[in-house]
Amino acid sequence: MDQLVATANPLADFEEALRVIKVDENHYVGAHPLRLPVPGSRGVYGGHMIAQSLLVGIESTRSPSDADKVMIPDSYHSFFINAGNARVPMEYTVTKLYDDEFVSRRYILVSQRGKNRLTCLITLRKTGTKSIHSYDESMPPPPLQSKYPDRNKLHQVQHTDFVRNAFGEEFLNYKLCPEEKNLPFADRWVTVFSGLVNEPEPGTQRETVTEMYPDALGEVHEIKKLILRPKNSRSVKDPIYNYVGLADISDSAFITTIVRVLHLPWAPSLERDETYDAASDATYITRANLNAMHIFHYNAMSLDHHIYFHNNEYEPTDGSAFDICKDWLAFTYQMKRLSNNRLVARGFMYNENKKCVATIIQEGLTILRAGVATTANQAHL
Repeated sequence: MDQLVATANPLADFEEALRVIKVDENHYVGAHPLRLPVPGSRGVYGGHMIAQSLLVGIESTRSPSDADKVMIPDSYHSFFINAGNARVPMEYTVTKLYDDEFVSRRYILVSQRGKNRLTCLITLRKTGTKSIHSYDESMPPPPLQSKYPDRNKLHQVQHTDFVRNAFGEEFLNYKLCPEEKNLPFADRWVTVFSGLVNEPEPGTQRETVTEMYPDALGEVHEIKKLILRPKNSRSVKDPIYNYVGLADISDSAFITTIVRVLHLPWAPSLERDETYDAASDATYITRANLNAMHIFHYNAMSLDHHIYFHNNEYEPTDGSAFDICKDWLAFTYQMKRLSNNRLVARGFMYNENKKCVATIIQEGLTILRAGVATTANQAHL
Protein backbone atom coordinates (compact mmCIF):
# COMPACT_ATOMS: atom_id res chain seq x y z
CA MET A 1 0.00 0.00 0.00
CA ASP A 2 1.26 3.49 -0.88
CA GLN A 3 2.64 5.48 2.01
CA LEU A 4 2.25 9.23 2.19
CA VAL A 5 5.99 9.84 2.11
CA ALA A 6 7.72 12.13 -0.37
CA THR A 7 11.27 11.21 -1.25
CA ALA A 8 13.84 12.37 -3.73
CA ASN A 9 13.53 10.40 -6.95
CA PRO A 10 16.85 9.00 -8.15
CA LEU A 11 15.11 6.65 -10.57
CA ALA A 12 14.93 6.96 -14.31
CA ASP A 13 11.38 5.60 -14.29
CA PHE A 14 8.92 8.10 -15.73
CA GLU A 15 5.88 6.48 -14.13
CA GLU A 16 7.51 6.47 -10.71
CA ALA A 17 8.66 10.08 -11.05
CA LEU A 18 5.11 11.27 -11.85
CA ARG A 19 3.24 8.85 -9.56
CA VAL A 20 0.66 10.38 -7.23
CA ILE A 21 -0.70 9.19 -3.89
CA LYS A 22 -4.41 9.42 -3.12
CA VAL A 23 -4.93 11.07 0.27
CA ASP A 24 -8.72 11.05 0.15
CA GLU A 25 -11.47 11.38 -2.44
CA ASN A 26 -10.53 14.97 -3.31
CA HIS A 27 -6.84 15.23 -2.47
CA TYR A 28 -3.68 13.79 -3.99
CA VAL A 29 0.02 14.44 -3.50
CA GLY A 30 3.00 13.74 -5.71
CA ALA A 31 5.08 10.76 -4.58
CA HIS A 32 8.23 12.76 -5.41
CA PRO A 33 9.14 16.40 -6.02
CA LEU A 34 9.04 17.34 -9.70
CA ARG A 35 12.28 18.11 -11.46
CA LEU A 36 13.84 21.21 -12.95
CA PRO A 37 14.17 21.41 -16.76
CA VAL A 38 17.89 22.10 -16.40
CA PRO A 39 20.08 22.79 -13.34
CA GLY A 40 19.72 26.36 -12.13
CA SER A 41 16.19 26.90 -13.47
CA ARG A 42 13.92 29.05 -11.35
CA GLY A 43 11.16 26.47 -11.20
CA VAL A 44 10.20 22.91 -12.08
CA TYR A 45 9.62 22.01 -15.70
CA GLY A 46 6.11 23.16 -16.63
CA GLY A 47 5.46 20.00 -18.61
CA HIS A 48 5.82 17.96 -15.42
CA MET A 49 3.16 20.11 -13.72
CA ILE A 50 0.87 19.67 -16.71
CA ALA A 51 1.46 15.92 -16.86
CA GLN A 52 1.02 15.20 -13.16
CA SER A 53 -2.14 17.28 -12.87
CA LEU A 54 -3.54 15.39 -15.87
CA LEU A 55 -2.68 12.13 -14.13
CA VAL A 56 -4.59 13.28 -11.04
CA GLY A 57 -7.61 14.04 -13.20
CA ILE A 58 -7.47 10.57 -14.75
CA GLU A 59 -6.96 8.85 -11.38
CA SER A 60 -9.96 10.71 -9.94
CA THR A 61 -12.20 8.81 -12.39
CA ARG A 62 -10.98 5.37 -11.32
CA SER A 63 -13.97 3.19 -10.52
CA PRO A 64 -14.24 1.91 -6.92
CA SER A 65 -15.79 -1.30 -8.24
CA ASP A 66 -13.22 -1.78 -11.02
CA ALA A 67 -9.72 -0.55 -10.18
CA ASP A 68 -8.62 -0.93 -13.81
CA LYS A 69 -11.37 1.31 -15.17
CA VAL A 70 -10.54 4.98 -15.80
CA MET A 71 -11.72 7.56 -18.30
CA ILE A 72 -9.43 8.93 -21.00
CA PRO A 73 -8.63 12.64 -21.36
CA ASP A 74 -10.59 14.61 -23.93
CA SER A 75 -9.25 18.11 -23.25
CA TYR A 76 -6.98 19.82 -20.76
CA HIS A 77 -6.85 23.55 -19.95
CA SER A 78 -4.40 24.99 -17.43
CA PHE A 79 -3.14 28.33 -16.15
CA PHE A 80 0.28 28.77 -14.55
CA ILE A 81 0.28 30.84 -11.37
CA ASN A 82 3.76 30.47 -9.87
CA ALA A 83 6.97 28.59 -10.53
CA GLY A 84 7.10 25.24 -8.76
CA ASN A 85 9.59 24.35 -6.03
CA ALA A 86 11.73 21.35 -7.00
CA ARG A 87 12.23 20.33 -3.35
CA VAL A 88 8.57 19.91 -2.40
CA PRO A 89 5.97 17.51 -3.88
CA MET A 90 2.91 19.03 -5.51
CA GLU A 91 -0.44 18.87 -3.70
CA TYR A 92 -3.70 18.50 -5.65
CA THR A 93 -7.21 19.49 -4.61
CA VAL A 94 -9.85 18.02 -6.93
CA THR A 95 -13.33 19.45 -7.43
CA LYS A 96 -15.62 17.01 -9.23
CA LEU A 97 -17.72 19.26 -11.43
CA TYR A 98 -19.66 16.60 -13.31
CA ASP A 99 -19.93 12.82 -13.63
CA ASP A 100 -22.12 10.49 -15.65
CA GLU A 101 -21.58 7.21 -17.45
CA PHE A 102 -19.76 8.85 -20.36
CA VAL A 103 -18.22 12.14 -19.19
CA SER A 104 -16.36 13.52 -16.18
CA ARG A 105 -15.10 17.05 -15.58
CA ARG A 106 -12.53 18.03 -12.98
CA TYR A 107 -11.23 21.32 -11.66
CA ILE A 108 -7.84 20.88 -9.99
CA LEU A 109 -5.86 23.33 -7.87
CA VAL A 110 -2.14 22.57 -7.64
CA SER A 111 -0.25 23.97 -4.66
CA GLN A 112 2.82 23.59 -2.46
CA ARG A 113 2.61 24.40 1.24
CA GLY A 114 -0.32 26.71 0.71
CA LYS A 115 1.10 28.48 -2.35
CA ASN A 116 -0.88 27.98 -5.55
CA ARG A 117 1.13 26.91 -8.59
CA LEU A 118 -1.36 25.95 -11.30
CA THR A 119 -5.05 25.46 -11.95
CA CYS A 120 -6.56 23.24 -14.59
CA LEU A 121 -9.88 22.09 -16.00
CA ILE A 122 -9.95 18.57 -17.45
CA THR A 123 -12.72 16.90 -19.44
CA LEU A 124 -12.54 13.13 -19.62
CA ARG A 125 -14.71 10.58 -21.44
CA LYS A 126 -15.45 6.90 -21.47
CA THR A 127 -13.01 4.89 -23.54
CA GLY A 128 -14.44 4.00 -26.93
CA THR A 129 -16.55 7.16 -27.22
CA LYS A 130 -15.92 9.95 -29.71
CA SER A 131 -14.31 13.27 -28.84
CA ILE A 132 -16.48 15.79 -27.08
CA HIS A 133 -14.47 18.72 -28.36
CA SER A 134 -14.80 19.76 -32.01
CA TYR A 135 -11.26 20.99 -32.51
CA ASP A 136 -10.01 20.52 -36.08
CA GLU A 137 -7.54 17.64 -36.40
CA SER A 138 -7.48 17.53 -40.20
CA MET A 139 -4.12 19.25 -40.69
CA PRO A 140 -1.80 17.16 -42.89
CA PRO A 141 1.31 15.71 -41.25
CA PRO A 142 4.47 17.82 -41.59
CA PRO A 143 6.68 17.12 -44.65
CA LEU A 144 9.70 16.62 -42.40
CA GLN A 145 8.07 13.54 -40.90
CA SER A 146 8.50 11.78 -44.24
CA LYS A 147 11.86 13.39 -44.98
CA TYR A 148 13.41 11.99 -41.81
CA PRO A 149 12.15 8.40 -41.35
CA ASP A 150 15.03 7.65 -38.95
CA ARG A 151 14.92 10.41 -36.34
CA ASN A 152 17.74 8.81 -34.39
CA LYS A 153 20.10 10.25 -37.00
CA LEU A 154 18.99 13.81 -36.27
CA HIS A 155 20.40 16.19 -33.65
CA GLN A 156 19.15 15.03 -30.25
CA VAL A 157 18.85 16.79 -26.93
CA GLN A 158 17.51 15.62 -23.59
CA HIS A 159 16.38 17.45 -20.46
CA THR A 160 14.54 16.84 -17.17
CA ASP A 161 15.99 13.32 -17.39
CA PHE A 162 13.03 12.19 -19.49
CA VAL A 163 12.17 14.57 -22.33
CA ARG A 164 13.96 14.06 -25.64
CA ASN A 165 13.79 16.19 -28.77
CA ALA A 166 15.30 15.71 -32.22
CA PHE A 167 15.52 18.20 -35.07
CA GLY A 168 17.04 18.58 -38.51
CA GLU A 169 19.21 21.22 -40.11
CA GLU A 170 16.06 23.13 -41.14
CA PHE A 171 15.53 23.97 -37.52
CA LEU A 172 19.08 25.17 -37.07
CA ASN A 173 19.20 27.23 -40.27
CA TYR A 174 16.12 28.97 -41.65
CA LYS A 175 18.00 29.72 -44.88
CA LEU A 176 17.46 26.08 -45.82
CA CYS A 177 13.76 26.93 -46.05
CA PRO A 178 13.66 29.71 -48.67
CA GLU A 179 9.89 29.37 -48.94
CA GLU A 180 9.63 31.03 -45.53
CA LYS A 181 11.09 34.32 -46.80
CA ASN A 182 7.80 35.49 -48.27
CA LEU A 183 5.55 33.93 -45.68
CA PRO A 184 3.94 35.99 -42.93
CA PHE A 185 5.39 35.33 -39.50
CA ALA A 186 2.24 33.48 -38.40
CA ASP A 187 2.33 31.09 -41.38
CA ARG A 188 5.82 29.69 -40.80
CA TRP A 189 5.94 26.15 -39.44
CA VAL A 190 8.45 24.68 -36.99
CA THR A 191 8.77 20.90 -36.72
CA VAL A 192 10.61 18.93 -34.05
CA PHE A 193 10.34 15.33 -32.91
CA SER A 194 9.65 14.55 -29.27
CA GLY A 195 9.27 11.66 -26.86
CA LEU A 196 10.36 10.39 -23.48
CA VAL A 197 13.16 8.17 -22.33
CA ASN A 198 12.16 5.81 -19.56
CA GLU A 199 14.34 3.56 -17.48
CA PRO A 200 16.31 1.35 -19.88
CA GLU A 201 15.56 -2.25 -20.70
CA PRO A 202 17.61 -4.70 -18.58
CA GLY A 203 21.21 -4.74 -19.67
CA THR A 204 21.02 -1.33 -21.36
CA GLN A 205 23.07 1.56 -20.06
CA ARG A 206 22.64 5.25 -20.66
CA GLU A 207 25.57 6.57 -22.61
CA THR A 208 27.31 9.92 -22.54
CA VAL A 209 28.36 11.04 -26.00
CA THR A 210 30.80 13.80 -26.85
CA GLU A 211 30.02 15.82 -29.97
CA MET A 212 31.83 18.70 -31.59
CA TYR A 213 29.88 21.68 -32.91
CA PRO A 214 31.02 25.00 -34.43
CA ASP A 215 29.89 28.38 -33.17
CA ALA A 216 29.05 31.40 -35.33
CA LEU A 217 32.74 32.09 -35.97
CA GLY A 218 33.52 28.50 -36.88
CA GLU A 219 35.34 27.67 -33.67
CA VAL A 220 34.58 24.11 -32.60
CA HIS A 221 33.20 23.38 -29.13
CA GLU A 222 32.89 20.11 -27.26
CA ILE A 223 29.47 19.22 -25.94
CA LYS A 224 28.73 16.20 -23.77
CA LYS A 225 25.20 14.81 -23.85
CA LEU A 226 23.47 11.98 -22.03
CA ILE A 227 21.68 9.80 -24.57
CA LEU A 228 19.40 6.81 -24.23
CA ARG A 229 18.25 5.50 -27.59
CA PRO A 230 14.44 5.13 -27.71
CA LYS A 231 14.62 1.51 -28.84
CA ASN A 232 16.34 0.69 -25.54
CA SER A 233 13.86 2.62 -23.42
CA ARG A 234 11.33 0.61 -21.42
CA SER A 235 7.71 1.15 -22.46
CA VAL A 236 5.35 2.40 -19.76
CA LYS A 237 3.70 -0.34 -17.74
CA ASP A 238 0.33 1.44 -17.64
CA PRO A 239 -0.82 2.64 -21.10
CA ILE A 240 -2.53 5.68 -19.56
CA TYR A 241 0.95 7.11 -19.08
CA ASN A 242 1.17 7.52 -22.85
CA TYR A 243 -1.37 10.34 -22.43
CA VAL A 244 0.49 11.67 -19.41
CA GLY A 245 3.77 11.48 -21.33
CA LEU A 246 2.27 13.34 -24.29
CA ALA A 247 1.25 16.11 -21.91
CA ASP A 248 4.77 16.15 -20.51
CA ILE A 249 6.50 16.65 -23.87
CA SER A 250 3.89 19.13 -25.12
CA ASP A 251 5.63 21.96 -23.25
CA SER A 252 9.19 21.03 -24.25
CA ALA A 253 9.47 22.99 -27.51
CA PHE A 254 7.07 25.85 -28.04
CA ILE A 255 7.27 29.55 -27.16
CA THR A 256 10.98 29.22 -26.39
CA THR A 257 11.68 28.61 -30.10
CA ILE A 258 10.19 31.81 -31.52
CA VAL A 259 13.74 32.79 -32.50
CA ARG A 260 13.51 30.29 -35.32
CA VAL A 261 10.24 31.74 -36.63
CA LEU A 262 11.40 35.36 -36.45
CA HIS A 263 14.65 34.46 -38.27
CA LEU A 264 16.60 36.11 -35.50
CA PRO A 265 20.39 35.75 -35.50
CA TRP A 266 21.55 33.07 -33.12
CA ALA A 267 24.67 35.06 -32.24
CA PRO A 268 23.13 38.49 -31.53
CA SER A 269 26.44 40.13 -30.57
CA LEU A 270 27.66 39.82 -34.17
CA GLU A 271 24.49 41.30 -35.59
CA ARG A 272 24.87 44.33 -33.31
CA ASP A 273 28.54 44.82 -34.20
CA GLU A 274 29.51 44.03 -30.63
CA THR A 275 32.44 41.98 -29.38
CA TYR A 276 31.66 38.35 -30.05
CA ASP A 277 30.46 36.51 -26.96
CA ALA A 278 30.55 32.72 -27.30
CA ALA A 279 28.55 32.36 -24.09
CA SER A 280 25.54 34.00 -25.78
CA ASP A 281 25.83 32.13 -29.07
CA ALA A 282 22.91 29.73 -29.50
CA THR A 283 24.45 28.37 -32.71
CA TYR A 284 26.02 25.49 -30.83
CA ILE A 285 24.45 25.75 -27.37
CA THR A 286 21.05 24.78 -28.79
CA ARG A 287 22.51 21.45 -29.83
CA ALA A 288 22.85 20.63 -26.14
CA ASN A 289 19.68 22.32 -24.87
CA LEU A 290 16.84 23.13 -27.24
CA ASN A 291 15.32 25.78 -24.99
CA ALA A 292 18.57 27.67 -24.47
CA MET A 293 18.16 29.47 -27.77
CA HIS A 294 15.69 32.00 -26.44
CA ILE A 295 17.55 33.24 -23.36
CA PHE A 296 19.82 35.54 -25.38
CA HIS A 297 16.92 37.18 -27.20
CA TYR A 298 13.90 37.36 -24.88
CA ASN A 299 12.37 36.20 -21.63
CA ALA A 300 9.70 33.54 -22.09
CA MET A 301 7.13 32.39 -19.57
CA SER A 302 4.16 30.09 -20.18
CA LEU A 303 0.83 31.54 -19.04
CA ASP A 304 -1.67 28.91 -20.11
CA HIS A 305 -1.57 25.53 -21.84
CA HIS A 306 -4.31 23.59 -23.63
CA ILE A 307 -4.39 20.07 -25.08
CA TYR A 308 -7.12 18.44 -27.18
CA PHE A 309 -6.69 14.68 -27.33
CA HIS A 310 -7.84 12.84 -30.47
CA ASN A 311 -7.58 9.21 -29.35
CA ASN A 312 -10.75 7.29 -28.59
CA GLU A 313 -9.36 4.26 -26.81
CA TYR A 314 -7.36 3.58 -23.65
CA GLU A 315 -5.14 1.37 -25.81
CA PRO A 316 -5.95 2.47 -29.40
CA THR A 317 -6.20 -0.06 -32.22
CA ASP A 318 -7.28 2.33 -34.97
CA GLY A 319 -3.85 3.62 -35.97
CA SER A 320 -3.80 6.39 -33.35
CA ALA A 321 -1.67 4.40 -30.89
CA PHE A 322 1.80 5.53 -29.85
CA ASP A 323 4.47 4.45 -27.40
CA ILE A 324 5.66 7.63 -25.74
CA CYS A 325 8.93 6.02 -24.65
CA LYS A 326 9.91 4.39 -27.94
CA ASP A 327 8.31 6.45 -30.71
CA TRP A 328 9.22 9.88 -32.03
CA LEU A 329 6.06 12.01 -32.16
CA ALA A 330 6.23 14.76 -34.78
CA PHE A 331 5.29 18.13 -33.29
CA THR A 332 4.64 20.82 -35.88
CA TYR A 333 3.50 24.26 -34.76
CA GLN A 334 3.10 27.95 -35.60
CA MET A 335 3.45 31.16 -33.62
CA LYS A 336 0.06 32.57 -34.51
CA ARG A 337 0.25 35.97 -32.85
CA LEU A 338 2.81 38.15 -31.09
CA SER A 339 1.46 41.39 -29.64
CA ASN A 340 2.07 43.42 -26.48
CA ASN A 341 4.63 40.88 -25.25
CA ARG A 342 2.07 38.06 -25.49
CA LEU A 343 2.58 35.12 -27.82
CA VAL A 344 0.00 32.53 -28.89
CA ALA A 345 1.31 29.28 -30.38
CA ARG A 346 -0.66 26.38 -31.85
CA GLY A 347 0.62 22.97 -32.82
CA PHE A 348 -0.32 19.44 -33.81
CA MET A 349 1.28 16.18 -32.69
CA TYR A 350 1.45 13.14 -34.99
CA ASN A 351 2.26 9.53 -34.23
CA GLU A 352 4.41 7.21 -36.36
CA ASN A 353 1.34 6.42 -38.50
CA LYS A 354 1.10 10.15 -39.33
CA LYS A 355 -2.19 10.42 -37.48
CA CYS A 356 -2.82 13.56 -35.45
CA VAL A 357 -3.13 12.48 -31.82
CA ALA A 358 -3.30 15.89 -30.14
CA THR A 359 -3.73 19.61 -30.75
CA ILE A 360 -1.83 21.93 -28.42
CA ILE A 361 -2.25 25.66 -27.80
CA GLN A 362 -0.17 27.81 -25.50
CA GLU A 363 -0.06 31.47 -24.59
CA GLY A 364 3.08 32.92 -23.10
CA LEU A 365 4.70 36.13 -21.98
CA THR A 366 7.60 37.02 -24.29
CA ILE A 367 9.65 40.14 -23.64
CA LEU A 368 12.27 40.85 -26.29
CA ARG A 369 15.61 42.12 -25.07
CA ALA A 370 16.73 45.59 -26.15
CA GLY A 371 17.83 45.66 -29.78
CA VAL A 372 16.51 42.22 -30.68
CA ALA A 373 13.54 43.45 -32.70
CA THR A 374 15.81 45.41 -35.02
CA THR A 375 17.53 42.19 -36.14
CA ALA A 376 14.30 40.29 -36.81
CA ASN A 377 12.63 39.88 -40.18
CA GLN A 378 10.79 43.18 -39.92
CA ALA A 379 8.62 42.63 -42.98
CA HIS A 380 6.70 39.89 -41.24
CA LEU A 381 6.32 41.14 -37.67
